[in-house]
Amino acid sequence: MGTSTARRGPSTAAWRWAKGSATRYLSPDSATAVEAREVVRRYVAALEETGAAQGQDLLAQFRLTRKAAQSLGEFAHQVAESGWAGALEVWGLADLAEASLEAPISGLTTVWVEEHGGLEAQVVKTALAKCLREAFAAETASKFWVSEPELVRSFLAEALSQRLALDLGECLEAAAPGWLEYRQGMARLAEALHAAGATIPKEAPRSEQWQGLAGWLWVTEVLENIFKSFRD
Repeated sequence: MGTSTARRGPSTAAWRWAKGSATRYLSPDSATAVEAREVVRRYVAALEETGAAQGQDLLAQFRLTRKAAQSLGEFAHQVAESGWAGALEVWGLADLAEASLEAPISGLTTVWVEEHGGLEAQVVKTALAKCLREAFAAETASKFWVSEPELVRSFLAEALSQRLALDLGECLEAAAPGWLEYRQGMARLAEALHAAGATIPKEAPRSEQWQGLAGWLWVTEVLENIFKSFRD
């Protein structure tokens, strides 16, 4: 189909299993059907193998993702407390308060993701933009449709979904019989990740805590809970 943004991931044993499950997942000729959860489970195992080879745990590969989640949580609170214009002013973007939604979204993602060019930075910016578009009332951009914790949870699940699409997209696209099947298959994978993060810690950070240790620990727990649901 020629539309994938996939990259070639490592070729270790766990990654071969992940790519194989991705191929069977969408292949109409596969003798053994694979469910979306199995594809994600194999993918998480491959990420863990990569981390172990680098001497770090799985969460360490998502440091930038977690930092962005903290900023998103803080911004959501600022919008609820001070409105759209007030929240943008805090981040030095007051001149974009009257612009169309895409301009401030681009500004926010640039401020929140200072690293450029890396895979994680690319994924984080894409996931942030998608979640911000969905979170705001299109007519006024004046309030969030969802709570701060729910918005942050949704972002973390979306970031994982976007990362999976880059890492396994080549296999998925090659196996899919058509564009519609590919899109439907990707949607089911995203749904599996969002469902895994449905349960969040009860005590969300207070407004002044999002950028501190409490915010970091809360975001980390949400992400870890998503990973746990796909471990053997």
